[in-house]
Formats: sequence, structure tokens, C-alpha cells
Amino acid sequence: MALAAPGSFTGTVFRTKSRPSHGISRGNRLVARASSLKLDKPERLWETGSLTWFHGAEPPAYLDGSLPGDRGFDPLRLGLVQPGFIAEKNRGLEWLLEGELYNGRLAMLAVPGILSVEALGKGPWWEAPFKVDYAPLLPEGPLKFFAVVAVGHALWGYLEYKRVQNFTSKGQTGLFTAPFDPLGLRNDYRRQSEVRNARLAMLANLGFWSQASVTGKGPLQNLSDHLADPVHNNILTQGKAGWYVFGGVLFFSLFINLLGFSAVKEDSKLRTVFSEFKV
Repeated sequence: MALAAPGSFTGTVFRTKSRPSHGISRGNRLVARASSLKLDKPERLWETGSLTWFHGAEPPAYLDGSLPGDRGFDPLRLGLVQPGFIAEKNRGLEWLLEGELYNGRLAMLAVPGILSVEALGKGPWWEAPFKVDYAPLLPEGPLKFFAVVAVGHALWGYLEYKRVQNFTSKGQTGLFTAPFDPLGLRNDYRRQSEVRNARLAMLANLGFWSQASVTGKGPLQNLSDHLADPVHNNILTQGKAGWYVFGGVLFFSLFINLLGFSAVKEDSKLRTVFSEFKV
């Protein structure tokens, strides 16, 4: 986390010191309303290495290390965005965390699903959904297709409504109800692990999609081909498509890093200019 000076401009507090090792000291920094999303004892986390995404990086003031997965990385400053449906200020960061967890959980379900479908010989994962009869009692035809789509959208819409409702009233999205922990497994260690594995799963899905678009094969088949002949079966031997994917990933990585350094530099300038201002 970091300690913040009382200097402020239009409600933004500027950091003056690097965050210490998982301390909870917040000084008089402006923080969001305390909620159950925050870690119970962030000073006792099992983190290793740097506390930030890049060694020596200066996190923005609102990333104080109190939320799971916080490594001070927000080059686009999305944590400052306030969702319109949330009346209480300074809760955009918590909503982003819930969104990351939601998509990460879907990704963690998708990874074993994609691998198991191919391992069981059901074909590549992008063809599997079209081999399942979701409404066996309905006659074949356009009506069956639109009925399945309508029911799916209705169920998903209800779940999204409950997520927003739970967050605005209880501070968590949960599953139908919040907080959702029927087995009592919630603790800081597992919450931190969930965020990390969620991010890995989302990256894995991006890799699966990239492989499929370039080679037209599933991840297990691509792995088998690569192990059989690594020199001739890799991302750079797949023609223009492979180079496009490689170049796109490289460009995006460099772009995000440049944004991060630029944002840190701009924050430093603002701290210097407005360090004498009081809240």
C-alpha cells in the first residue's frame, strides 16, 4: 500500500510514498466505503517478490493493496471511473474487481471445458456447442433456435440484474444471493489465489482463441504438433496470420507498458504541482 498526503485537486489524492509491505495504514487518504471485498489482513498476504506489477513502479493512490490481486497496475486509470448505476462515490474499483472475478470464473470453467471436449474426441471446442440439442422436446426449425436464444438471454439477463442488485445493496454480486460462501471457504489466501488463477485462465482462453484463428486446431492438437516438431510448428511458422497475432500481442504489451509509465509520470507531475493543496 501507499501513504498519501492530504494534497488534493478535484477530489484526487496524490501519493507521496511507496506503499509499505502490506500495511493497512491509510493516513487521511480518500478511500471507498469499507466493504467485504477488502482483504481482512492484507499485511499478512503470502505475496513474493515486488508488491507492484513492475519492480519500482509507483501505483496510483487508489490502489492501496487492500483488494485481492492489487499489484498497482491500472495504466488506463479505469479505477477512477464511476459506474452510472452506483449512487455512492468511489466504488468503481470494487465493481471492476467483481467484473474481473466474474469473467475470470467463467474463464476458469472454460479452460477445463475446452480441454476435456477435445480430449474426449468431440472435435474442436468451437464446434462442440452446435452438436448439443438444447431443447430436445421442440421440433426442429427456426422456432427452436429462437426459443433457445430467447430463454438463454432471459436467464442471463436475470442473473445480470441480480448481480447489480446485490452489489448496490450488499457490496458484492454473489450468486443469486450475496455474500455467496455456502461452505465457509472464504479467506484472504483463497481470495488472492482466485484472482491470480482467474487472470491466468483469461490469458489461457486468449491463447486458445488465437491458436484456433491461426491454425484451425484445438490446443491439445497444437501442443501435440509442436512437441513433435517445434521448429516447424510454432506461431511464427503459420504464415501471415501467425505473424499478425505475434505482432499484435507484442504491440499491445508495449503499448500498455508505455501507458503505465506515462500515467506514473503524469501523476508525479500533479503531485509536485498540487502538493501544497489541502482537501
